[in-house]
Amino acid sequence: MDILQSGKNTVRVLLFILLMILVMNCKENIKERNFGEALEKLQTIEGLEVLQSGESMIAVSGKYQGRIFTSSSNGLEGKSYGWINWDLITDKKDQITMARLGGESRVWFGPEYGKFATFFEQNKRQEGEDIKVQEDLNSKQFKKVSSSKKSITYQADLQIVNANNYLFKINTKRKISILDRKTINTDLKISSDIDISVVGFSAETWLKNIDSIQWTKDKGLLSIWEIGSILTSVDTKVIIPLEKPLDSLKTYFGTKEKTRYQIKNNTLFYKSDAQLLGKIGIPPENTKNIMGSYSRKNNLLTIVTFNFKNDGDYLNCFPKNTAPYDGDVINIFNGEVNKSLGYNWPFYEFESLSSSKELKPQEEIYHKQTTYHIEADFVELNLISKKLLGIDLNEIPVF
Repeated sequence: MDILQSGKNTVRVLLFILLMILVMNCKENIKERNFGEALEKLQTIEGLEVLQSGESMIAVSGKYQGRIFTSSSNGLEGKSYGWINWDLITDKKDQITMARLGGESRVWFGPEYGKFATFFEQNKRQEGEDIKVQEDLNSKQFKKVSSSKKSITYQADLQIVNANNYLFKINTKRKISILDRKTINTDLKISSDIDISVVGFSAETWLKNIDSIQWTKDKGLLSIWEIGSILTSVDTKVIIPLEKPLDSLKTYFGTKEKTRYQIKNNTLFYKSDAQLLGKIGIPPENTKNIMGSYSRKNNLLTIVTFNFKNDGDYLNCFPKNTAPYDGDVINIFNGEVNKSLGYNWPFYEFESLSSSKELKPQEEIYHKQTTYHIEADFVELNLISKKLLGIDLNEIPVF
């Protein structure tokens, strides 16, 4: 009996230890989503600044290429919405690998693939493992040129070489702004007394040709590629209102992606749950300048807007494409957490691309993307969704 009782006690102890480990892991995950905790981890980042309007906060570094790392709608104790590649910071590689550092707002330059790709060298195979990030995109620090309580502007001169071996000499300027509640109310068409927690911020980017010669389509062009990496949950779905019916959706990573979206009432719904690596694209003829996402679990509605006039060529970022100027305006990337494959990407991305133009010397293109995270009860979120996305959240399909 003593031996039996001893065995039972051992099992109890092991179960207790396992429970404590699980609890500690859960607490750590919760802490990592806390803005104050994220801010503490970011203290090693050069040029880190916090812009604040009431309880709304964003963590920014101009030196890190005008990047918004993360945001909160509830001060230091609020959720940290942005995904950050903490491994690079821990390994002290963040200053030489900025392109893969993540954050809720960062800038790349398209096109990713194709004849004029900016992520592959000339005459090299264009597969995922062959991607080579431009040196300036990985390590060039931006300099502050102006600031106020609610915005900061940074700029840098960069050199980008495409797969056609054409050298672009550019100046890039980034203005990061946090929005006050009055501006947010106007943008979201909500009354001032509505009970919500919200943070809104915008990233404006200018890309100028500072070479002495004009860019031409036969050598390749550039576009501004705005990317926002956002932590996700298992029930999150992206919502994209369409300008006109979309017969088929461009999927980047395989046939399995086709089970992860539905088109209903001229609206695209896409699983953005970090359960399967994927990416989709929306061409200009189907694009409106708004998209969003919703998680009932987190009482969280995200709205993203961007400037869009369909006034130029959109560069093709699709692998192995043969039409370099037949690209997308919107891309949504869905990450994946899969230890067996070495994936640890618990986020999805809102991406929008500017048009490209044959810029003369000192001419520039401009792109702006604005993000709003709104936490509230279902009734309030549903009202906002109906006004802005044209969607009753009750009618999001289950798939």
